[in-house]
Amino acid sequence: MAEMLNDIQNAFLLNYEPTHARKEVSGYSSYFLGSIITSAEKDGKKPLIDGQQRLTSTFLLLAYLERYRRDNQVQNALDLSTLLGSVSFGAMDYSIEFSATRKSIFDCYLDNSKPVDDAMRDAEEVPDLNDGDRKLLDALRTTEGLLDQKVRTAIAYFIDYVVERVLLIDISVASESEAHRVFVTMNDRGLRLGPIDLLKGQILSKIPVAADAQSCHTAWVRTINQLRALDPEEDSLFFRNLFRAKWADTMRGKSKGDAAGDFDIIGEAYHRWFESNTTRMAISTGDDYVRFARDDIPKFADIYAFIKNAEMELKPGFECIYFNAARKYSFQSMVLLAVVKVSDNTTDWQKKIALVARLIDVILTTRTIEGKENNYDNLKELSFVLARDIRDKDYAALLAYVQAEWPKYISLLPDLAKLKYARADRSDILYLLARIACHLEDAFSLTNRVGFTTYWQRDRGMKTFDIEHLLKEPFDTAALPAIHGFSDAKDYDGSRNLFGALVLLPRSRNRSLQDKAYRDKLAAYATENVLAQTLCDALYQNNPNVTAYIQANLNIGLAAISDFSKDNIVHRADAYVAVAQQVWQTP
Repeated sequence: MAEMLNDIQNAFLLNYEPTHARKEVSGYSSYFLGSIITSAEKDGKKPLIDGQQRLTSTFLLLAYLERYRRDNQVQNALDLSTLLGSVSFGAMDYSIEFSATRKSIFDCYLDNSKPVDDAMRDAEEVPDLNDGDRKLLDALRTTEGLLDQKVRTAIAYFIDYVVERVLLIDISVASESEAHRVFVTMNDRGLRLGPIDLLKGQILSKIPVAADAQSCHTAWVRTINQLRALDPEEDSLFFRNLFRAKWADTMRGKSKGDAAGDFDIIGEAYHRWFESNTTRMAISTGDDYVRFARDDIPKFADIYAFIKNAEMELKPGFECIYFNAARKYSFQSMVLLAVVKVSDNTTDWQKKIALVARLIDVILTTRTIEGKENNYDNLKELSFVLARDIRDKDYAALLAYVQAEWPKYISLLPDLAKLKYARADRSDILYLLARIACHLEDAFSLTNRVGFTTYWQRDRGMKTFDIEHLLKEPFDTAALPAIHGFSDAKDYDGSRNLFGALVLLPRSRNRSLQDKAYRDKLAAYATENVLAQTLCDALYQNNPNVTAYIQANLNIGLAAISDFSKDNIVHRADAYVAVAQQVWQTP
C-alpha cells in the first residue's frame, strides 16, 4: 500500500502545478496500476481470479481519501462514496465483497458520525481479526502519514487524478474456468513480463555456458520464491532496495522539471536501470554475471529476508529493526543493505545492521521531539544520503561514523519534556512511552513485563494500550486548589497534555478512569504496567531490583507521587528524559 500510494503521488506531482485548473488533471500522464482477471458476472457480482491485493489496496486508498475529504470538509472534491458501494436496506453494500470482519472494519472506519480516532478504535475492536485484517488496519492507520504535504494542499486535484488517471485494467472472460486458464497462461507461459522477468532475462542471457546458466536459473528461482514467501511484491521491492543501497548515486532535485536520478529510475524501472549501469556494478563478463546471479543476489536476499523477519518479530540484538518498522520507516531495508558487503561473514553483517538500526532509531526519535513528520517524503532524501554515507563501511569505520553522528541527536533528548499530546502525534507519544516503559521493565527485572509488542499493538480490542492523562479533564477549581500550581483552566489544560503528565494504560482501564481525580486512580495504577506503578508506593517497597536501580541512577528521580501537581509534571518529565538518555545512549 505504501509503495503504491507513493508511486501514485509522485506521478501526480510530476504533472501538477498550483496554477492549473481542475480540468487540466484530465491531461495528466496516467499511472498504470496493473491488471485484474475476472469472469462473467453472476447475480450482480464478478468473481475475481487474480489481483485481490491490488484491488483491496485501491479500495483502501479510496476509503482513506473519502474519509479525509469528509473530515476536512474539502470543498468541491469528488464524492467517492458511490465508488465504495451503495446503501441497501440501511446497510452498506460495498463494491468489493469482503469477509464479515473486513466489512466491519470498513463500516467502523467510514462511520462519519465519529471522529477518525474513535472510528479507528472501533475498527481495532472488531472481534476475530485474522492476519490479513490486521494488515488492513495497519495500512489504514499509516496512510495519513504517507500523504505528501503538497498533495494535501491539492487534495481535490489528487482525488480527480486517482479516479480518472490511475488505470486498472480488468481482463474479463466468459467463465471462471477460462479465467483460471488465462491466469495460468499469463503467469506460466511468460506472456506477462514484469520488471523481475526482464531483469532475469538480462542476466541469464549474458551467461554463455549452459551449465552456469542452469545453476544461475536454479539459484534465481529459489531466491525469488524465498522473497515472495515474505510477500507477493517482495521480489521487486528487494531489487529496488538493493540497487539503491549499493550503487545508486543520484536523486531527482526538488525543483519542477529536474531530471530523474538513479533513485527515481530504479523506483520506476529497476530492470532498465540495471541494463544501463552494469559497468558501475563491476559486471561485464559472463563470469561477472554468474557471480552476481549465483552468489551475490542470494546472499543479499538472505540478509534482506533476515531484515524483513526482524521487522515482523522482535529478535534479541536486533530490536531496533523491529522498532523502526513499527514506526513504518519504509527505507530501512535500503539503508541496512547499504552497509553490507558481499564478503561479510554472518557476524560482520549482523553487527553492522544492528548498529545502523540503532542510528535510525535515534534519528527518528529526535525528529519526533523536534516536531518533524517521519513520513515517506520527509525521510526519502535523508535516508538516501545516509545509505550513501555508510555504504560498504567495515565495522570499525561504521562505529566511528555512528559515534560522530550520535551527539547531534542525543543532545535533543531533553526537549522530550516539551512534547504535548495531540491527535496528530498520538502514535509518536505512545511509541516513546512504550520504549521508556520497556527499558524500566528490563532495568527492574520485572516478572510481569508487558513488552513493546503488546504496548504497541493496536488491534487487541480493550487490551490495546492507550495514552492515559494523569490529570482529568476539565479543570476543577474546587478539586485543584492553589497548591497544585495551576493558575487557571488554560494553564491546566496545557500542562495536563505535557509528556510528563502521561502514562500508558489498557484501553478498558483508561476509559474507566478518565473521569476520576489523580489520587482516586492510584489504587488502579498500582496493579498496572511499570509506568503507572512508578507513581505508587508499592513499587518501591520490598523490591530490591527497583531500589538498586534508583540508588544507581539518582539523577532519574523516580518516586511515588500521592497527589499530582504542576511541579510533579516537571519532575516526571525530567525522569522520562533521564531514562530516555539510557534508552538512546551512545553506542
